[in-house]
Amino acid sequence: MFFFKLLGQLPLFILYGIANILKWVFYGIISYRKKVILGNLSRSFPEKSAKEIKQIAFQFYGYLTDQLLEFFKGVSLTENQVLERVELKNQELVQNYIQKGIPVILVAGHQGNWEWAIHRLALTKITNDIVYQKLNNPDFNEFSKQVRQRFGNIVLMEKRESVILTRDRKKIPRVICLAADQAPQKPETAYWTTFLNQETAFFTGMERFAREYQYPVVFAELIRKKRGHYSMTYELLAEPSFDNLPHGEIIERFARRLEKSIVKFPEQYLWSHRRWKHNKPEHISIKWN
Repeated sequence: MFFFKLLGQLPLFILYGIANILKWVFYGIISYRKKVILGNLSRSFPEKSAKEIKQIAFQFYGYLTDQLLEFFKGVSLTENQVLERVELKNQELVQNYIQKGIPVILVAGHQGNWEWAIHRLALTKITNDIVYQKLNNPDFNEFSKQVRQRFGNIVLMEKRESVILTRDRKKIPRVICLAADQAPQKPETAYWTTFLNQETAFFTGMERFAREYQYPVVFAELIRKKRGHYSMTYELLAEPSFDNLPHGEIIERFARRLEKSIVKFPEQYLWSHRRWKHNKPEHISIKWN
């Protein structure tokens, strides 16, 4: 991991120069997951021409390689750099709940730079429980944890242990952060709806946590304003009590809000992820919008 730490010490202008080269390498030479990316884009935007799809794909490769190098820069970012480069809007929405002793569930999609967003959350001085997917490489997983926890106020919870830890920490006023747009491993227990013109499965954990503990759910839209500068905006999705909300409604609201953002900023979504690798089981109904 020494090389990655050394890489993170380089100035951003040098890292972006490397990213400019990597963009062409990923797109034109090794064709990194190009079939997955083009397929995801084509199905999500059937109204767009092949030329438009390729243009978004090329823009995405620029976004992806920038994000990769920005992650390593997280090794050396200062607090002032984080505050300058990640703007937090409507922060009082979450702070008001925390001041009342009420934990908040913060949900987001894979947009913008979620690694820098973690640093920005740490600087709010509020405790943040980050639910994450453990990486297969143990050394890189440990390196990622160290980078994410640099500024304190971050508790990393591996997804498999999040249910138990959430129960154990239920009396702590904190923010529980979930990237809620990953593909569930068990499609038969997922919530199914239409998302970007496709039958899509969503994890139910976000809604189960909210209903069991009566926590408000807040959406975080993380958008790149220009290279190296992001805006994270909070928006209330659902507030307790949830008795009058049909089951699945909180997930549905998240899906619609994220979809709206992706349509507006299509190049900033993680199209290289195999989001639609599962088919809907025949016995499960789907909500059409």
